[in-house]
Amino acid sequence: MEENTDKIDWSILKVPLILFCVCLVIATLLVGGSYYFNNNLNKEYVNNKSIFQSISRRYLDVDQEEKLLRDYYPQFVKLFNQGIIGREKRLNWIEALRQAGEKIGLPSLSYSINSQEEHVPEYSINYSGYTLYRSSMELNLGLMHEGDLFKLVDYINQKAEGIYTLSECSFRMNGGEVKFEKSHANITANCLLYWITIDLAGGQEIEIG
Repeated sequence: MEENTDKIDWSILKVPLILFCVCLVIATLLVGGSYYFNNNLNKEYVNNKSIFQSISRRYLDVDQEEKLLRDYYPQFVKLFNQGIIGREKRLNWIEALRQAGEKIGLPSLSYSINSQEEHVPEYSINYSGYTLYRSSMELNLGLMHEGDLFKLVDYINQKAEGIYTLSECSFRMNGGEVKFEKSHANITANCLLYWITIDLAGGQEIEIG
């Protein structure tokens, strides 16, 4: 009796086939799982990189701000104490004028100060949240001679806190005879000054801690 050689004995291959299918399923799961975890890790890496870059930028900004504070804050405080930045120091201006009149020996000196107003220069400036203000002061001076005015301006430059511009001055001779007497005003001068200050916009006050 002849054996049928074409017939496959599947019972022998059953176990290897099952093992192969199991291994194939496991391999597929591993490949799919590795792709899934790799994709998640890549997203997490991109997200963490973005967070790191954001933190780095903020750190650099803070570091730059600290550097600016170290470099410029002392100068800011100095300008504040000098009356250039912050609230006007009108009492100081008046006292400086009074002392100047006494020191120089002016025959007469009177003044009037108008309310503070925003100063708009002829050219555009970005003040970054600050505003330029000015207060006009009218001076009525009795002078022995023109040099008294220069002495007055020089004294104000040394003693007054703040900055100002001398906008205009007009002179008038008093009589035809010049008298060299301390109490006699040979010349009457009318001058207009603008005291300039920088302060926060909207009426807020600058405070130095």
